[in-house]
Amino acid sequence: SPDGKWMAYTVTIADSASDKNDTDVWMASWDGKENIRITSSKDGESSPRWSPDGRYLSFVSSRDNGKGGQVWLLDRRGGEATRLTEIKGGVSGYEWSPDGTRLVLVVDDPEDEAGNDSTKAKAPKPIVLDRYHFKQDVQGYLGPQRSHLYLFDVATKTMDTLTSGKYDESNPSWSPDGKTIAFVSDRSPDPDKSINADIYLI
Repeated sequence: SPDGKWMAYTVTIADSASDKNDTDVWMASWDGKENIRITSSKDGESSPRWSPDGRYLSFVSSRDNGKGGQVWLLDRRGGEATRLTEIKGGVSGYEWSPDGTRLVLVVDDPEDEAGNDSTKAKAPKPIVLDRYHFKQDVQGYLGPQRSHLYLFDVATKTMDTLTSGKYDESNPSWSPDGKTIAFVSDRSPDPDKSINADIYLI
């Protein structure tokens, strides 16, 4: 936490009955004498982050919609967590700006940008493979979707696109003055055939 008194972390427990993992956010005092469970929903929570002023503890969860993670805010003074973002595709990562007014989000492209829902079709659509890296553990078959960076204004809940294209971006980090964002990406001609990732600034 900004005041140095607390640390947020996650604890994952395997539920054999439902064959799922349940991850919750916990908080520990700096001396290790206190450990407090912050969330207890059946939907997993991840990526806890402190707001720069220390007032909020944010995290990513798919609670309420089940369609990809969204950023939630929990006021440390009490009350229920409230959903901050509602983004199609879901948020897989984020970081607070130094002044606490903005978030840089890592947003996954929606499964079907054309709006076609294959689950409602009588026959499932064929899987089209046009990538060298076409399959991934846990994720299954990979489509053309990528992860990109967006700038999210906390007060107005508006979002601006920072990156686009055929490349994935991850691990964003703000400069101390809040003017620059560093991120990691593989910008080789065919990222599927490369494992070389570099740091870029925007």
